[in-house]
Amino acid sequence: MAAAEGDGRDLLVRRRDVDRPLHLDRVSADRLELVHVDVAGILAVRSCVIEELVLDHCSADAVLVTHSRIGRLTIRNAPANCEISLADSTAEVIDVHSCGPLTVHGVRVAESVQIAAVRGGVRVKGLRTSALAVRSQATSGRRGRPGVRLEDVRAVESLLFDDLWLSSLTLQDVDTASLELRRVRLDAPLIGAGVHCRDVLRINGMVVAGEAGGLEDSDVRGLVEVRGVRRIAPAVPVQRPAPGTAPAPREGGSDEPLELTFRSSTVRRVRVSAEEGAPLVVGLDNSVVTEALSMPSGPARFRLAGDSTVQEVDLGNAVFRRAAHVNGFLERVFTRVTSNSLEAVRATLARQRRTAEADELYYRIRQREAARAPWPRRLLGNGLLGGVFGWGVRARNPARALLLGILSTALALRLAAAPPGLGPARWTDFSAAAKSLVMACALWFNVGVGAPSEVKTYAWTATAVCFTVGGLVFTTLTVGIVIRKLVR
Repeated sequence: MAAAEGDGRDLLVRRRDVDRPLHLDRVSADRLELVHVDVAGILAVRSCVIEELVLDHCSADAVLVTHSRIGRLTIRNAPANCEISLADSTAEVIDVHSCGPLTVHGVRVAESVQIAAVRGGVRVKGLRTSALAVRSQATSGRRGRPGVRLEDVRAVESLLFDDLWLSSLTLQDVDTASLELRRVRLDAPLIGAGVHCRDVLRINGMVVAGEAGGLEDSDVRGLVEVRGVRRIAPAVPVQRPAPGTAPAPREGGSDEPLELTFRSSTVRRVRVSAEEGAPLVVGLDNSVVTEALSMPSGPARFRLAGDSTVQEVDLGNAVFRRAAHVNGFLERVFTRVTSNSLEAVRATLARQRRTAEADELYYRIRQREAARAPWPRRLLGNGLLGGVFGWGVRARNPARALLLGILSTALALRLAAAPPGLGPARWTDFSAAAKSLVMACALWFNVGVGAPSEVKTYAWTATAVCFTVGGLVFTTLTVGIVIRKLVR
């Protein structure tokens, strides 16, 4: 077939059999349409300038469009064994419907790319377009499940996967404003690396056969919304039990939650919901949430691991005055109570100026960290710094320690009947007991006025100095914590 010459011409080729490869080189036309054309070899379009190119029901070993400028490219109803390759070309719109394996490399599309009724694998690399949509599929059975791989793709507006059953889905170095997975079923975990979304990432109704997978080294500057992700057990042929034996339990009925993980990623806000009977966990592994984690809906939870940080957590109407309040909320939002989850809630309370509750969370965080240290540090942290000093946020701990020290000192003075000037050692002498209590207070608070002459010795002075140091520490710490709370 000779090349069509001249601009402003339309060419329609219908129901032709070509007994050798068909090459269209340097063709310029307004509209070129090939319908029911059977080619014995490769159908190649090279270095062409065509306003509209339509390939409908064309049969060939392969279809190649390269180094061409096409206004609107439409390829429909190609055989499943016919590989389609689009390379190093530009177009306004590309529409591929009901075709076999598709490879797109180094193509620039001004408006949109539509891939529908997928019947083979899709490999896209170096694509620049406004919108890319992969919709539905016409295949069934394990051999017919295609795989989709996107690499170095830039979609200015949106990237959509809708109503698909794929063997695998891989997204690598993808940049778009909106990424949405809608009713997508995967036989292998979702693999995403270097995914950048400027607006929103939605995963709605995704079904997986095993693990859910996740994204790595990705950045979502808007909302991450995960809804209705669930696991489907692989089909296993049912075997009839032997006579006299109980039927074997059905496999695949595990209630373990499905986990979708973000690793080393940055997201702005995360919203997750799960259906009853399909628990879901969104894991954040060494990731950063720059705005907030919304309250999960249904049997959905968050998991914070590594050095993950969360700017804010949606607290709703929760209060955190007691340990039961703290544990109840954390178990409602997170998979388990960790230092990361406690710190996320504490930072949120501090930002909302709920200082008393923030101090309670801070105390629990430090106690939890000390409990994991070696035993000398654990004893120092949990026993002295936490139990006695209250980590500088609990005024009742040093106040309680000071009161206990005064009472213990008074009891020791009363039992030892010392100093002698306090009176006889009779338990029923309440006056002497009161004097012992006053003497204990004088020792702890360094008050020497009105003390008996017997205590004005070097030994009692040294004892008073030791008690005064402890009393000064407890008093200063208690007053400092109270003033800090009042000032805030």
